[in-house]
Amino acid sequence: MRAMKMSLDDYVAELPAEGTSAEAIDEPPVIAFFDLDRTLINGYSLTALAWQELFNFRMSLPRFLKLATMFAKYGLGQISYAEMLEATIADIKGMEERELESLAQQAFDQRLRAWIYQEGYDLVESHRRRGHHVVLITSATSYQVQPLTTVFSFDEIYCTELEIIDGKVSGGVTPCFGAGKLAAARNYCERAEADLKQCYFYSDSADDMPLLEQVGHPVVCNGRKSLHRMTEGRDWPSLEFKTPLRT
Repeated sequence: MRAMKMSLDDYVAELPAEGTSAEAIDEPPVIAFFDLDRTLINGYSLTALAWQELFNFRMSLPRFLKLATMFAKYGLGQISYAEMLEATIADIKGMEERELESLAQQAFDQRLRAWIYQEGYDLVESHRRRGHHVVLITSATSYQVQPLTTVFSFDEIYCTELEIIDGKVSGGVTPCFGAGKLAAARNYCERAEADLKQCYFYSDSADDMPLLEQVGHPVVCNGRKSLHRMTEGRDWPSLEFKTPLRT
């Protein structure tokens, strides 16, 4: 049996009502943790960045096609996150931080904003209206994530951090991935005096199983086949998003 497929309306109707969790006296806050790529947006934010590099003539077409192939292979589970991250960092090593910030903003304005799911936005706001904390935990870098804060109001963001030395990307990186996401969630819960077993986590990927298996409310969003295989026999809700964000 796969995860239990639900409509967003039915799912949201079952979320705790206002005042019964995060706002209630003497109750710990409820945290809703969200993955980003393929969960809140339709695709990978790295792809939008690569497209922008190509558009700005900063990347050659052969290099773009090589990266695009790696992104596709990662999506199919044919290469590891570490391999994809290594190739991506190699491409931007030595770049001025201010250039990377500009590139990421352009990628958001011209591509990434259109990839945001309306359902993802509505789900984040549904949690917020119930007084829940909303936290993004993503393997994307802070540069990819920062422009999204004009749309989403996150209480906290945990993401992959690039090392910057003398204003340039050094090649050093601190990833937020797999068990690293679980560590980030535990860190936030400790600071917020929250119980992980009362928290939610929304993800598309089996890579996020370390955190999915520890929260009290794991939810599959636009799940990959590998995640659905791993959730067989578990009655986890499963949501599918299709609608672009209305502007």
